Amino acid sequence: MNGRRELVLGIDLGTTTVKACLVTGSKEPLVSLARQTQATQPSDVGSSGSEQAAHKICTAVQFCVSQLPKEQLARVTRVAVSGQMHGVVLWKQDGGWRRNPFGRFDVDAVSALYTWQDGRCSEQFLAELPKPDSHLRLSSGHGCATLVWLVRHRPELMQRFDRAGTIQDMLVAMLCQLEKPVTSTQLAASWGYFDTVSGTWNSDQ
Repeated sequence: MNGRRELVLGIDLGTTTVKACLVTGSKEPLVSLARQTQATQPSDVGSSGSEQAAHKICTAVQFCVSQLPKEQLARVTRVAVSGQMHGVVLWKQDGGWRRNPFGRFDVDAVSALYTWQDGRCSEQFLAELPKPDSHLRLSSGHGCATLVWLVRHRPELMQRFDRAGTIQDMLVAMLCQLEKPVTSTQLAASWGYFDTVSGTWNSDQ
């Protein structure tokens, strides 16, 4: 094998476990590590809620990456990120995280991750929302539904943040030092209120 071959770092943020791997351009896996996040935390709405501590997820993935062989990490030219869909986490621009003296990120001003399993949006609540122009039916746990619920029931929480995304959107914003988060068509659709044909949000809803 060519020791100078460029590598891709793959990161997956799952519901209970994060994974990091190194693969070649031909998708040949070289090494892979996984770590349970133990991020589940009590929800302020009780058993109907499903929340995770975002900082624990970020700590777990940074640990996984740090355990990969350093000589192979030095050959990484691209990073591919995937993760759990539908969920939403909020943060404050220029305040959500900071890089510590060891080169890692300390996550500070971020909300809980409201996961795809969150059930705080009742059928009655969802029925009162505008019908999305999307191929997906809006359900509890979808990012847009959760955000509307938070605006109505936790306005003081929403005032603390000015950014939102999936947990992997937040990780990408952190790694790339983005002023505004970016997402994929698949993740946007998983939030609801996204038209995959035109590639636009239902801004009139």
